[in-house]
Amino acid sequence: MPILVRFVLMHALVGFGLAFATVGALLWLDVSGLGTLMAASADGVLATAVLIFFMGLTLGSVQVAFAVWFQAGEDQGSSGGRRMRLPAMFLPPRRALATAPNRAPRG
Repeated sequence: MPILVRFVLMHALVGFGLAFATVGALLWLDVSGLGTLMAASADGVLATAVLIFFMGLTLGSVQVAFAVWFQAGEDQGSSGGRRMRLPAMFLPPRRALATAPNRAPRG
């Protein structure tokens, strides 16, 4: 199996595992009465399967995207880019230094 296909499948399965755990926690903790509703419904098993499947698609896609995003790799370019200067209105205000006028002592 090619390495990229294995990479995507592995991370998609991780996402589906997270989805299974998330839906299990939602039903076990009975968030907003979801567990009670699905247990009382005649189609509760189908609704649970559909929820796991679509949550798995979502979290699997997110997991693959994060895995691609966080891959270690160095950029080939040697330049560090240019630094953009912020306008003064976005900078924190500077405090003025309070200086007392120099007065010679009277006497």
